Amino acid sequence: MVSDYVLDASAFYAGTAFLSGRQCATTSAVFEEVCHIKSSHAALEALMDAGNLSIVDPDSENIDAIVAAAKKTGDYGRLSKADVSILALARQMSATLASDDYAVANVAATVGIAVEMSSGKGIKNVRRYVTYCSACSKAFGPNAKECALCGNALKRKFKVTG
Repeated sequence: MVSDYVLDASAFYAGTAFLSGRQCATTSAVFEEVCHIKSSHAALEALMDAGNLSIVDPDSENIDAIVAAAKKTGDYGRLSKADVSILALARQMSATLASDDYAVANVAATVGIAVEMSSGKGIKNVRRYVTYCSACSKAFGPNAKECALCGNALKRKFKVTG
């Protein structure tokens, strides 16, 4: 199956799936998110019946690659299971990812996935996040929450990497 776009939930809310006329795919995790919020499934069912929307789940190899990339950028703690799934599917299909989530776009940029944001702004720089203690200035990995030296809550900052 070939798809032009892999859609995040935000792409459904922005109307991308309904306006593009292109072959689109999403994962079952994103589809469940959209179905819980939508009061009517008729529009989604029409897209699927017309062959313009497919529900596909990515393979474990692509999921593992996305998890590794997200841990490297420091975005892993900010990604949901659905976010990881659409990133992995876009990688697997070599498709453009439609999402307005900056953490998703940041990880996508690091693995070479094209991203279209409905806001039109897009991502300008790839960021790598770290946490640090504002009291003692000690730096920690991106997923740490508390300073091991003084117990203060950590703050998050980024370094532009690309």
